[in-house]
Amino acid sequence: MRTSLGNEIKKVAPDAVLVRVFPVRRGFTYLFEPDFYRTFLDHKTEEGVARLVRRTFGDLADWRVAHDFYLPTGDLYLTPEPHQNGFIPEDDQSFGLAPVRRIAISDGNLG
Repeated sequence: MRTSLGNEIKKVAPDAVLVRVFPVRRGFTYLFEPDFYRTFLDHKTEEGVARLVRRTFGDLADWRVAHDFYLPTGDLYLTPEPHQNGFIPEDDQSFGLAPVRRIAISDGNLG
């Protein structure tokens, strides 16, 4: 049986809709709720979520830059740069999920 990546993330962060995975060298991951607020989890849990996202999408992404995984659709997006709309999710009410930033369309399944 295949398990949804979104469902696995919801087990540790039930209100999360977006996971922002930064490069490993930055050492952190953000999870956002639908109201654009961050969900604060312990560092170990955040890193576990980031590993799941990286493993699921593998070589489809350049993990040297930040990416956003949107749970409702299972899509992976290139994270906007700090000076662009969407880097701060509430700026444009879109989490930066512009179609031009989409790099992987997936069913979000593990396994």
